[in-house]
Amino acid sequence: MSKHARSRGLPIDGVEQPTAEGWTYAARNPATAEVLWDVPDAGVTEAHAAAAAARRAFDATQWSTDVGLRADAIRRLQAALAERSDDLAALMAAETGVPVSLRAAHLDAPIALMRGEQPGEAGVTAVVTPATSPLAVAIEEVGRVLSAGGTVVLKPAPEAASAAIELGRIALDVLPRGVLNVLATRDVDVAITLTLDDRVDEVSFTGSAVTAERVQVAAERAGKRVRLDVGGPLTIEAADDADLAAVVSAAAVTVAANAGQACRLPASVVVPPHRYAEALRSAVEAMAEVVPGDPSKPDTMCGPLRSGVARDRVRRYVDLARTEGGHIALGGSVLDRDGWWFAPTVIGGLSRQSRLVREEVLGPVLMVVAGARNS
Repeated sequence: MSKHARSRGLPIDGVEQPTAEGWTYAARNPATAEVLWDVPDAGVTEAHAAAAAARRAFDATQWSTDVGLRADAIRRLQAALAERSDDLAALMAAETGVPVSLRAAHLDAPIALMRGEQPGEAGVTAVVTPATSPLAVAIEEVGRVLSAGGTVVLKPAPEAASAAIELGRIALDVLPRGVLNVLATRDVDVAITLTLDDRVDEVSFTGSAVTAERVQVAAERAGKRVRLDVGGPLTIEAADDADLAAVVSAAAVTVAANAGQACRLPASVVVPPHRYAEALRSAVEAMAEVVPGDPSKPDTMCGPLRSGVARDRVRRYVDLARTEGGHIALGGSVLDRDGWWFAPTVIGGLSRQSRLVREEVLGPVLMVVAGARNS
């Protein structure tokens, strides 16, 4: 961790600031449900302070105009993140259950892709990131905004706040005051306040389509630029002459990684009707080899769900599958252990119109669907 890791403040305006109300909430280990530590829980006061700091850094310093200053600072931030990447990977595993074996995609690649100068419209950007990606989206978006000469208020999902706060703490040693500020909160009013603040020029949101629509309406009414990434599920179409075992196995491995908590996963495989039984059997065989385990272990691919809410969401989708005519070929239940675990699951018998096929389940669940006979 950084030298600032013991503080309970939020990285705002170049220092770690305690919240005005002294509010906190508990971060829990999703693998055990045990309390890890307290996270600062920001209020409207901190939202105003963060927006003011980012605005001041953009308007009243050389950050937005000095290309050399920015390039040097971003290089040093990149180096500092790389140096502390082992700690960050361990923090993600502890806080959100992202297995350390998946650090390449969730941490190392985003750090490596940071660039000192990229084109883009500069200003103050509120970056809102999801719990399914504790640091990757944050690092990518922070890098994008900073390289264009902008400044950032980073608002992570509550379940993934500690990783974002640590990113902000590392930046305290590298970036000029107010360039990167981090706002952790459970209060939706705080997020709305940030979105509507006149000092914010742009809102970058990554998350669910439902929330994205609300953010877009609010931000556009306030005259902000808006960037949205709502993800969505993928459907794999297997040809009649495809190697079904290979296609289905690859989908199973991808969906099982990080317990299916990512966007654009190939969660459904549509196969020719006469090969449906073969595909379902291959899916069961592939998913049966997935062993959910401790995300801090280097051989674990599938860890816990990030929260009890996330686990129960997956359970509701599986229950919905049964009402839609699906049948559970493997798994389909909560694992009997401490923490928030769901068994790797294969579901057959659903149609393309099923909500599980059209929506993101965000769990270790693979659907095998028989396509139309004339497809």
